[in-house]
Amino acid sequence: MLELDDNLKKRFEEAANALKIRLGQKANRDFLKRIMTEKKTGRFYKCKKMNADALVKIVENGGVAGVDGSTNSGGGIFPYVVTLQQALAKHCHREMRDILLSDAFSPLLMEEALSEDEYREYIKEKLATLEVNAALLALEEFKPAVLLMDGSLVRFKIEASHLWEKLKNKAVEHGTLLVGVVEGIATSIIRSALKDVPEIPPQAMDWEILFGLLEVGEVLEMAPGLFKEGFRTCFARFSTDPKPIGLDMPEEQYDFLGQVEDLIFTLTPDSGRGIPLWLDIIDKKVRITNMMIEALMNTYLGEDYAELICPKRSKR
Repeated sequence: MLELDDNLKKRFEEAANALKIRLGQKANRDFLKRIMTEKKTGRFYKCKKMNADALVKIVENGGVAGVDGSTNSGGGIFPYVVTLQQALAKHCHREMRDILLSDAFSPLLMEEALSEDEYREYIKEKLATLEVNAALLALEEFKPAVLLMDGSLVRFKIEASHLWEKLKNKAVEHGTLLVGVVEGIATSIIRSALKDVPEIPPQAMDWEILFGLLEVGEVLEMAPGLFKEGFRTCFARFSTDPKPIGLDMPEEQYDFLGQVEDLIFTLTPDSGRGIPLWLDIIDKKVRITNMMIEALMNTYLGEDYAELICPKRSKR
């Protein structure tokens, strides 16, 4: 094992203990549910697994499709990098073809020079645009009853704003329920809504407050207005994993939120990570690995040029 300086070990132990104490500052489960209900932060309820007849109806109405994207960059120090992106729309019916969109670009190809921070934002916007375009094609070709998108719909409204209204309107027009599935919750809306409750630690994230709070199959539907306008948001636990996921839908489709929750609960393995299996399958198929990037760089750039831009630290 790596030999650590005594002072470093002491400082690390202090930091680790502070983290342990912080994560241990969790209010009583019943108290949290009661205070959230009293403060009208949201409402708790249980959803149920769908039976075969209900699933058959969804299949007859177009079935379920999902969209996920992946991005990765290879090369050297900025701007000597190449970024590769993919977005995959996949229908649960095996006879439907996959819709795969891809793109590759580099800061060196830009008409106007971008800073490294600007390039990071550009990458996010390009990926969101690719995913929304894949979703638009899926609506046209699959005409699904439900379209699951990896990540919050709010993200697509922000990062692909020029296409968001088109996607939402087309989903409503086609009668397709549009759902964002958030695996990594990074919001702190509950803490903000309960800022006068001392039992909740300062800067507590939503996932932290809800960790282990929800029972399997339980949902916390957030009160309208707490999240981005135009959306309805809930947190849910659909497996034995105690960390919740997030779901959001356009406000126009709110009446179907309960049906969507039951469906996703049904599509999520009991012992899984808490997200529907179909999105897991799409994620594995679309993911761009470091090995893929390295192979492409060596093939199309040539090993000599790849070696030229390779940072010294990667040779350690």
